[in-house]
Amino acid sequence: MHKNPPMIELSWRDENYGSVCAVAAFRNYAGTLDWSERTHQRFRGCLKRAAFDFHQGRCSYIATKGTREDQQRALCDELDRAGFRITSGDVRTNPAAEAA
Repeated sequence: MHKNPPMIELSWRDENYGSVCAVAAFRNYAGTLDWSERTHQRFRGCLKRAAFDFHQGRCSYIATKGTREDQQRALCDELDRAGFRITSGDVRTNPAAEAA
């Protein structure tokens, strides 16, 4: 029996404030409570490779380098490679077609 992949919802946000503008940012509320510690480690690895950090004041994950579109795609690609299923917020045009 195959284990179900961890699911994640990316709620992309427009976080323009102070010296931070035109960034890729998202919040993730759904589905992470039942993740194992290993799954949380995989998720943190994806964030790091895609250059996202958690911003305490905004309660959002933010990437401040590169273009918004490039960083969003980089994170979606990292999550896909790590075996996550993005249920909402996948910015890639047609990920199923690209995988074929």
